[in-house]
Amino acid sequence: MTPPSRLPIFLLIALIVSGCDKRVNTNQVVQTQAAAQVAPTLPEVKPANVAPQVAQTPNPQALTPLTPAKTVTLEPDSSAHSTPSGCALPPLATKLAPPAIPKQITGRLGLYVARVPSGTKEFAPVKVIEINPQGQFPLASNFKQSVLLEVLRQVDQGYIKLSEKFKVTPANQSYGRYPYDGTDVMGLALAMIGWSDNTATDMLFRRIGIGSVQPIMKDLELCNTRVLLPTKAWWTAQAGLGGKDFPKYALVKATQKFATYPLEAQLKIAARLDANAQNTNPETLRRYLDNGYFAGRNGGVETMSEIDRNIQNASTPAEWARFIHHEFVNSGLSNSSRKLFRDTMYHGKGRSLIHVPFTYFGGKSGNTARVLTYSGYLETKSGERIIYVYFNDASQNLTTRDETPQAFNLINAAIRKVMRPEDLIPIKKPAPNKADLKKPAQPRVLTKLNLPNKNLGN
Repeated sequence: MTPPSRLPIFLLIALIVSGCDKRVNTNQVVQTQAAAQVAPTLPEVKPANVAPQVAQTPNPQALTPLTPAKTVTLEPDSSAHSTPSGCALPPLATKLAPPAIPKQITGRLGLYVARVPSGTKEFAPVKVIEINPQGQFPLASNFKQSVLLEVLRQVDQGYIKLSEKFKVTPANQSYGRYPYDGTDVMGLALAMIGWSDNTATDMLFRRIGIGSVQPIMKDLELCNTRVLLPTKAWWTAQAGLGGKDFPKYALVKATQKFATYPLEAQLKIAARLDANAQNTNPETLRRYLDNGYFAGRNGGVETMSEIDRNIQNASTPAEWARFIHHEFVNSGLSNSSRKLFRDTMYHGKGRSLIHVPFTYFGGKSGNTARVLTYSGYLETKSGERIIYVYFNDASQNLTTRDETPQAFNLINAAIRKVMRPEDLIPIKKPAPNKADLKKPAQPRVLTKLNLPNKNLGN
């Protein structure tokens, strides 16, 4: 073999240059691997044997990495995200710049505000404002409107009678206030939406079957939306009373696994957790939650938020907006059930906080520790529809209800930007007739209080 010193000079130069190239490539690989650790990429979605697509999505943490709660976290435009096969594509719409975010809002923020023209049942907004539209957030009590929709679907199908009455027991009593014994279906529905009553919600959710709502999400191709658990079930897990599936001292890891399992496995775990929850004394649950989760003792802001996102019912701003459009515009309910739905949703929180003209409002709120959610549906005088979704988690404020004014400052500013100018002109109210001035009947009291906590999730 010829010694290297006797090689022609041009070969020596080529070898040196080649070695430099290899060192550069090696450094690039190291840098790429380091970047991958900072920003995890979306893994390949593989087909599953179960029908619903929602179970096939990757870990929500890969979609929306946790960030420090000191600043509002924004993600790239939804059009930059690849959409797995079988998932709803982002609608084609003019995207407007979002308003300034109030400085009081901290943590992760998601916003989706859309203007949808009248005369169509398709979700085809013409203008949208979005912040982190594909980020997954815990729904808190916002999921309760999906329970109402399925209740009325089953009423139309003859599986449920509106005259059915329910009894509160230690097994079905959840955290916070609860309805009187003997309350009927629509009494519970009004308590669920108007008062955000957890016990009323759970009784209706179990009546329709806790696996009955998710097929709606599958039909709408909402791949990052999960609605499987009654409130007492996830409270039980978060209180550290979830049994072998959710051990107290390995709760983060257990909820991570739950969030990534196929739907078939999630349903089995949800059924076991719900059975465990019904065997949990409501006073014991309250004590564990008040002294642990609601006191901020589940491991800090980021750990609490990860647990919330993994175990609670969850969705993204863009997907939840699509669902809201479906339930109000294209639900397939009978005329009588559709009226009951609209009349009940009218009592959801947010109507008095909307500062633009509208002819109809339906909405829902939700809050737990460090989580605040609002959503709503408006009809304008021109007949167009406005849908808004506001999600915030990982807040530095444990009692997120205090941030409601700032949340609606942002919501109203976004709504004004997407609305037609003519729809922003105040609506003249007709003079009331004498019959309307009669003293209204005393409303029926639907709930009684049971030491409600500020964070009970309304």
